[in-house]
Amino acid sequence: MRLLGFLLALAVFAFNFTSGMRAARELPPALFIGGSTAAAGPVFPLSGADGSLAVSVSGDETLAGRRLRLLLFGFIELRSIPVHVSERAELIPGGRAVGISIRTDGVLIVGFGEVLDASGKKCCPAKDSSLRAGDIVTAVNGIPVFTSEELQRALNEAPGRARLTVQRDGKQISVSAVPVIGRDGGAKLGCWVRDSTVGIGTLSFIGAKGGETAALGHSVADADTGCILPVRSGELRLAAILGVTKGRSGVPGELRGTVPTDAPLVGSIVTNSELGVFGLLDAENGARSLGELPEALPLAFPTEVHEGEAELLSEIDGEGMKSWSCRIVRAAKQDRPDQKGLVIEITDSRLLERTGGIVQGMSGSPIIQDGRLAGVVTHVFVNDPTRGYGIYAYWMYEECKKAS
Repeated sequence: MRLLGFLLALAVFAFNFTSGMRAARELPPALFIGGSTAAAGPVFPLSGADGSLAVSVSGDETLAGRRLRLLLFGFIELRSIPVHVSERAELIPGGRAVGISIRTDGVLIVGFGEVLDASGKKCCPAKDSSLRAGDIVTAVNGIPVFTSEELQRALNEAPGRARLTVQRDGKQISVSAVPVIGRDGGAKLGCWVRDSTVGIGTLSFIGAKGGETAALGHSVADADTGCILPVRSGELRLAAILGVTKGRSGVPGELRGTVPTDAPLVGSIVTNSELGVFGLLDAENGARSLGELPEALPLAFPTEVHEGEAELLSEIDGEGMKSWSCRIVRAAKQDRPDQKGLVIEITDSRLLERTGGIVQGMSGSPIIQDGRLAGVVTHVFVNDPTRGYGIYAYWMYEECKKAS
């Protein structure tokens, strides 16, 4: 019996080192295929000579839509790998500084404060109800509200008990609150709200065929609550860079800029997600506003991006977008979107002298490698501004297609 067990263990050990099993272990966590249809058969020659290891392609409801299944003896699943199938897009790299303005889809509660009722007593009706910071109020007594003024007007029209329609954690709920009437005659809930935001970032790319736009590589989130702001409408406009605060260890630098009220319109913002802000190039003014941009480049699949030399396109002054040398020091193997798939290091002495490396406002700067759009800068390392994170441009483009 011991001999049989030993021989069985030896057989399993030996099988683990067959060419088929070695190839199976070397497969990436996801496969990326350019084309309109998935592969009809095995992508790699994995089947063993004895037929013990086989490959099949199946459909499912995952992001990829298809999966590559590795089966031992036809029924023991060793691995299931998502297969992402898409046409290789042609994208125009951005690199221009843009103003990002978003008007929220509803009114975001960012905090609470005490108010005085008609008798002068301090109270906070919002806090006494089940409202929370981060809630988004979309209606009062059935009346839609999109701005703080509309919220106040709706409360004034129903000074008794108010029924608030609220978005919380992706779900719609109903919350009852009883406003107090202040000495000015207005209905008060005792909460601070926000209905819009403006900031500066970098345009990542434009679809050469469809005019899709992408920027930032991460979401626009509320500074007080950390909530991703839902978009009712938004715009990208050219920003004017006024100066740079140089970054140093422990203190991130930043681009100082402004967005004049008459700044040229670049495009719309339709979606604000964890992967960036997405919309469409303005058909009338967008291309003219941006001026001369680089030629369109093919989109790199994540498996094509590698450690090594690359270039970064970014605008850090009033002289337009420029190319800066960098190096990809880590390219993670991924099967799903993530903002930190890449680690990049700035190697350009000119950029290091002027900014110290990556600074706030450079988020969205495109990364070019081997003549392809490989990634987009997302974050700086606080303790080492010469380095930062990036996202694969592929994930941003897939998100961009949903918004267009």
